[in-house]
Amino acid sequence: MERITGKETVKNMEYLVKLLHKEWERSGRTKAEVSIDIADKKAAETRLAEEIQERQGQLEAEGMDFKECMELSKENFVLLRLARKIKKAAEWAGRREDAVSFTVEMDKEEYKLFSTLIKVQEA
Repeated sequence: MERITGKETVKNMEYLVKLLHKEWERSGRTKAEVSIDIADKKAAETRLAEEIQERQGQLEAEGMDFKECMELSKENFVLLRLARKIKKAAEWAGRREDAVSFTVEMDKEEYKLFSTLIKVQEA
């Protein structure tokens, strides 16, 4: 049986994390639709950006175990995915002169994080 060296283990872990990142970039099945007022767009984007930066800072700090690091990294990818969705939906709404709000489709993970960061009023 062939022995795996430390370098090979690191290389394999880097490959697995790369695959996880690709998976986390993909949105799941739509579970909720959230309507955001055009006037609230900037506040939502700012709040998401702040949260992403805060979590990134935690990732760069020492003392976090691998499991915690992966969970935080996953949440960051979900937040980045959500920020892209909001930006795209707002751009589409901005093309309409009469637009006062826009709708963002979210999967379960996106909605969970969004609703914890930004107060959501249920319809």
